[in-house]
Amino acid sequence: MYRTALAVSHTLDIDQLLARIMDLIFEWVEADRGCIMLVDHETDELSPAVSRNRRGVKSDERMAISRTILDYVMQQKEGVLTSDAKEDARWNAEGSIVTLGVREAICVPMQGRYGIVGVVYIDTYTPPGKSLPMRAVNRFSEEHLKLMVAIGHQAALAVEDTSYYSAMLQAERLAAMGQTIATLSHHIKNILQGIRGGSYLIEEGLKEEDNDVVRRGWRIVEKNQERISNLVMDMLTFSKDREPELTSSDLNETVNDVIELMKTRAAEANVSLVWHARSDLPSLQFDADLLHRAILNVVTNAIDACEKCETPQVEVSIEWAPGERLVHVVVADNGEGIAPEDIKRIFSVFESKKGSRGTGLGLPVSQKIMREHGGNIRVESTPDVGSRFYLELPTQTAESIQNTAALGADQVRQTSTQPTK
Repeated sequence: MYRTALAVSHTLDIDQLLARIMDLIFEWVEADRGCIMLVDHETDELSPAVSRNRRGVKSDERMAISRTILDYVMQQKEGVLTSDAKEDARWNAEGSIVTLGVREAICVPMQGRYGIVGVVYIDTYTPPGKSLPMRAVNRFSEEHLKLMVAIGHQAALAVEDTSYYSAMLQAERLAAMGQTIATLSHHIKNILQGIRGGSYLIEEGLKEEDNDVVRRGWRIVEKNQERISNLVMDMLTFSKDREPELTSSDLNETVNDVIELMKTRAAEANVSLVWHARSDLPSLQFDADLLHRAILNVVTNAIDACEKCETPQVEVSIEWAPGERLVHVVVADNGEGIAPEDIKRIFSVFESKKGSRGTGLGLPVSQKIMREHGGNIRVESTPDVGSRFYLELPTQTAESIQNTAALGADQVRQTSTQPTK
């Protein structure tokens, strides 16, 4: 019983749990065959979950279990032991338990807190065409029945607990999905309001043949189209596991493309955007499209963070020394900074302090992309002084990067959650 308790407490996988219990039963009881069946909650019918044959017992066909004994256990809600199926008055001599060649059988209900969740069945049997020995010794006793009843109860409690845990996980997933839908709906609603506002200006400008109003309206529509496009791309990138398509690429060129794209936004926010390229970089292996999105999200955040400063500035540079394993794309701003207690949360999904302008997907997406490349993101920040984000990219070969990324997030450097001293 102690070993059964250990078995049921060390797994939350029902299939593994039942398989282990059946293994233990075969250690303790000299059965030829065994099976555990669970009640299907939709049909209330018993469905096989795991079965065993003792080593050396050949069975080329699927195991057939007597419906007679199963019905008896389910209706009486008690375990049953039959030591001689042919002579047992409870079974019809022409019933399935006899015709299937069963000599002895134990079947017990898996009685849980709220009802029967299944049955445990074991038997000894004589294969078709084989005669029963004249002095066959009974293998099953009342002690075996008591043990099986106790095991059935332990297994039932474990099945109930595992089902409850699975239901909790499903409820949490549904709750997370509901939160996600609510958050995304809020962002999409704001974007649609912006598009409607721009469309109204365009319509009014066309009526009055005022090209300035039309252009102003079109800029609003265009900006909101870009916002919804970025939102969709971030959602796709974050939700989909993918291996980066590694090619020999120029990191300067990728960063420069981001700077060119963000110049207009920086100018509109009166933010000075400064870019320091490196001429001595080796050719690196990375997915240029993915890295472009990772850097773009961080630069966008930096521009937004320093809009309220007197002399707002975002500085982008590359730090690397020959022989170093990592190249760092550094995005520094002189904005409002990040409080120490908030640094641990900035890479969480939907965490944003930008109000209606932020989706809370940018930094988690950037972190995911860098980790898929075998790197990570570090951040140093001081409130009211500014922040520095380091996007770490390995200088390894394509094969080495894939091997590093395959180690998973648990083995990636965790520096993203701690500011560097």
